[in-house]
Amino acid sequence: MLSELEHVVLGVVGMEQPCTAYTVRQVFRKSPSSHWSGSAGAIYPLVRRLEKQRLLRSTARRGDRRSARLYRLTNQGQTELRAWLRPPLPDASALMDLDPLRVRIRFLGALREKERRAVLTEAQVKLRAHLERLQDEVRQDRAGGDLYRYLVSRGAIRSVRAQLSWLAEVEHTLQPQ
Repeated sequence: MLSELEHVVLGVVGMEQPCTAYTVRQVFRKSPSSHWSGSAGAIYPLVRRLEKQRLLRSTARRGDRRSARLYRLTNQGQTELRAWLRPPLPDASALMDLDPLRVRIRFLGALREKERRAVLTEAQVKLRAHLERLQDEVRQDRAGGDLYRYLVSRGAIRSVRAQLSWLAEVEHTLQPQ
């Protein structure tokens, strides 16, 4: 049974093929999700494992002095990717991800009022900056013609907007009476 990360790597290779492990790593590094961007360092060994499992195959890239390999999905890899994408979806696919901000809010009572306000202000500033980056990306994705990347970026924008709305509610609720 493959992990979610392994399936996502199969998906990236399937969309970008032929591609190097570095290309896959860059997709993860640029992800709007901290969960995936934090996994970028795990990509090289994971790609090698997927090749050993015969889900990926590689060829040497011509004229490359660094011995880079170009990866493609095998038929078995394509079958595995399609099976992961189709229903039934696991229950975990509909659950909320770990949200470090939400976790911190749970423990804000341990801080003084001024410190709580500082946390909420910084979170809002960072989320607004992230929202601006996402909005730039969504314009590029739309102009580039990648409909699915565009849709993912739109989902990320909606999530950030929802977090900002929730933080406004938290701020209002915690105002001294």
